[in-house]
Amino acid sequence: MMGDKDAKRFHSVILDEEACKGCTVCVTTCPVEAIRVRDGKARILAERCIDCGECIRRCPNRAKMARADALAELSGSGEFSRFDWKVALPAPSLYGQFSERFTVEAIHAALLEIGFDAVYPVSRATPAIAATARDLLDRARHPDLPRPLISSSCPTIVKVIQVRFPTLLGHIAPIIAPMELAGRLAKKEARREHPDKKNVGCFFISPCAGKITEAKAPIGDESSAIDGVFSMKDIHLPLLAALVKTKKQIEDPRASEAPTAELRKASPDTPVIPTIPSLAREIAWGRAGGEAEATVGEGEIRWLAVDGMDQCARILEAVEDGKLKSIDLLELMACVGGCVGGPLAVENVSLARHSLKNRETDLKSAAPRGETTAKSVVDSRGDSSASPGETCLRAKPFPARPALLLDGDYQKALSMMEEMEAISESLPGLDCGCCGAPNCHALAEDIVRGNASKTDCVIILKEQYRELLEKESGEES
Repeated sequence: MMGDKDAKRFHSVILDEEACKGCTVCVTTCPVEAIRVRDGKARILAERCIDCGECIRRCPNRAKMARADALAELSGSGEFSRFDWKVALPAPSLYGQFSERFTVEAIHAALLEIGFDAVYPVSRATPAIAATARDLLDRARHPDLPRPLISSSCPTIVKVIQVRFPTLLGHIAPIIAPMELAGRLAKKEARREHPDKKNVGCFFISPCAGKITEAKAPIGDESSAIDGVFSMKDIHLPLLAALVKTKKQIEDPRASEAPTAELRKASPDTPVIPTIPSLAREIAWGRAGGEAEATVGEGEIRWLAVDGMDQCARILEAVEDGKLKSIDLLELMACVGGCVGGPLAVENVSLARHSLKNRETDLKSAAPRGETTAKSVVDSRGDSSASPGETCLRAKPFPARPALLLDGDYQKALSMMEEMEAISESLPGLDCGCCGAPNCHALAEDIVRGNASKTDCVIILKEQYRELLEKESGEES
């Protein structure tokens, strides 16, 4: 059975019981069968949940939500008032959430406007991660690493492998998440540039619930450099208002007596961590395929990028069957379109991806000849004292999460499995979800675990009711 540690695991996806109507939409669409409807309300099984946020995206009643931090806590006497220097870590996908008339620099200025002291784009950490991945992909240097090597950037994919494909844990690249490296580098740079700031806080702006969970409770229980996480949905309107305000003031500084963040940046009295325009290859990480393209570059590494949970699960099955050994790098993104399609993103995924691609094109055309390489940007602006391997490699391997284990005792688990298969054969096989379980096989498992009964199936209940009526009718006649 699952241990107490697994049962108490932090999850960013939470349920609003008052809003829940028990409609079973989330039950039948959860990719890991982690939701049941009991007593008219949805119940999230903590040991199975991977915080993918699919239920947030699908729920018609908005009963599922992500447990993110409140932006109001940044100022005044809020929870984060203890930090005397607050650094925003925008995910690359954030740039796709706004019209292209707002530049990357304008978005950074707007972040300063809404309460942050500095901006450190997560895209600045990706070159070191890409360099580390390229090193691991060298078959001559690392002949023992299994192929394909699976990117570890999407925490939801990592958790799917932990729960459903534990035999593939060795295929995951042992590299920390981009937001984690960005947090570490941002704190080093802030303390180096501003030694008077003793308490530096780093705050990630997340497109998904999975990254919130990863920041609050890192996989493998490693410590995190992230001090808070804000949802893109929550920050979008304040950021948009700041963008409009900043744009007006830049065009006409007399429009307001208060100087904007963009104008303040030019003042020597306002120290800000130096920010640089994100290179095209770096912001591409916000969309499907962007990470693989940045990692491989012009090399001959064979790679495959897949997005969407259903497709990713099928690809993982193919890897498990040994069908993809010719592929070197496998980029799997749980959300369709990549991070721009995250459940906490605001813009339509197609429009967001289009916006991000156009920004990449603009940055490529604007880049001067002899542009600094991705790796040297990190060396000059980030951690110049550490090699990519020392900075990016995980301290611990990814552990398995035996959420599907029936029992710790092998013989008992085997007996339960046989009973489960027998019950499953006796069920209608309609997989309608009316019983509160995602399908008949899941109901059989719930029955064996003692969490449900056969009469939860409306078909069986209806049949029993019909037999009872016939029996009573026969006795009366």
